[in-house]
Amino acid sequence: MSTNLRTACAVCAVCAWLPFLIPACAAESNAECDAAIAHVSECYGEDVAADFAMTCDSASARAALGEACEGGADGKTDFFPTDILSPPLEHFKYGSIGADKRGIPLAILRALPLVCEDLLPEGADPRHEPLAAFGLIYEPSHDVPIGFSSRRLPLIGTTLVGNTCSVCHTSTVRESPESERVVYFGAPATRFDLEAYNSFLLDCVTDESRFNRTSLDRAFRELRITGPDRLLSLATRLLRWFVEDLKEQIDSIVRDGPWGPGRDDAIGLSAAILLGPEYVTSTPAPVDFPSVWNQGARAGNALHWDGAAGSAVERNVLVAVGAGTPRDGVPLESIAAIQGWLEDLPPPAYPFAIDTELAGRGQTIFEAHCYECHSEGGARLWSVVPLDELGTDPNRVDVATREGIDAINRLSGRGWLFDEFRKTDGYLSSLLDGIWLRAPYLHNGSVPTLRDLLSPPAERPPAFYRGNDTYDQTDVGFVSTVDREGLVRHVLFDTSRRGNGNGGHTYGTELSDGDRDALLEYLKTL
Repeated sequence: MSTNLRTACAVCAVCAWLPFLIPACAAESNAECDAAIAHVSECYGEDVAADFAMTCDSASARAALGEACEGGADGKTDFFPTDILSPPLEHFKYGSIGADKRGIPLAILRALPLVCEDLLPEGADPRHEPLAAFGLIYEPSHDVPIGFSSRRLPLIGTTLVGNTCSVCHTSTVRESPESERVVYFGAPATRFDLEAYNSFLLDCVTDESRFNRTSLDRAFRELRITGPDRLLSLATRLLRWFVEDLKEQIDSIVRDGPWGPGRDDAIGLSAAILLGPEYVTSTPAPVDFPSVWNQGARAGNALHWDGAAGSAVERNVLVAVGAGTPRDGVPLESIAAIQGWLEDLPPPAYPFAIDTELAGRGQTIFEAHCYECHSEGGARLWSVVPLDELGTDPNRVDVATREGIDAINRLSGRGWLFDEFRKTDGYLSSLLDGIWLRAPYLHNGSVPTLRDLLSPPAERPPAFYRGNDTYDQTDVGFVSTVDREGLVRHVLFDTSRRGNGNGGHTYGTELSDGDRDALLEYLKTL
């Protein structure tokens, strides 16, 4: 799990939507309802029981009375217990980090593409895998894409969904535009356009002309959504009021052009959602989603692009609370299960042909030019390289202020507290495991291929397109010169915009063409 996900998920899930936003209507007053309301109160507390009472009838009362409490020892400590899915890959894909405890009702998420079809990207199908238009990946027999967990509320019956680690850390690769996509887990989600997805959700829900009782009920009928979920159509005004506040927070983040797929402004989102408006800076600092495989090799070392996170536990909990998980309801065992699987997840092998002789020559070049910072045993591995040496875009380092770090370290909840985040003055040197699948390169994804990164900054592309998963085997990265494929538009990345600078990291840029080719061939093997 990454620095990006801690806020990415917060927005993806439209975090903290209360699951019981149903206005008062004619509730039956009878012995069954009285008993059911008391039962709900015992399990969930008086606030939830009051919401349940608003819509209680004989059928819902009998359903509630037919289920036992599933809470902690006191019945209320954590009334949303979290299952550990099996096998571990399934838990990575769909296991909860707690964001579904206050997530978006699944019925709403399914209905929004029908309610706001005109807000979907060009070519999207509102009735079949609609969120694929934002780069999300569906599997057969799942109502939601990889990266969403779901949770049925006992007694109430509504199912909530929230994001998981895999939403930002699952990618696809094609050998050619005509090839089938191959899915890679733990990889940066290079096609997932978080910003576009957030805009769709927030713009749809806050638009009364689109999101209203009539349009939502029409969508529910088409989707054959029944039971308690149908009552959600009565709550559009309250839902819209709540989301308007979240939209205001997100809109407060300073941008200089679109983030594009595979990126977000992690620090800006953290400040806006977790810390408060006084911590939102006027500096945009978008960063790439990182890879998360081979976490065992990173144990005990600094984490995040700037080395600001001191431990995986604190990083992962920050991800969860940023995703909308209640601070006193973080499912620590579930998150630990995901982390445990990632510790042993190997980097993916390069799937195409490798010239082994050329790669052997490239290994010698790597050891001479890259070993110190990027190999086990290297003197500078896991160290923060100062900005004045590295020369890359400074915004990500600059926006992480000491005051903001101190505010993060003051966060706490049931079973956890923070005290290991720190302010740094540069970017972390790390292993290059699976580097072939971590394009585009540098912390902000401003260099499309490894060949470009090994070229002097003046020769790197000043603009290119993000979002293509067709692989460029020659330059080692994704195809970045194509603006669209059919109805799918890729996003232009302009390195002249603030936070998008592609300078610095000039190591190896003096190599001859032949040595560069050899080094690139070796990097495919890592």
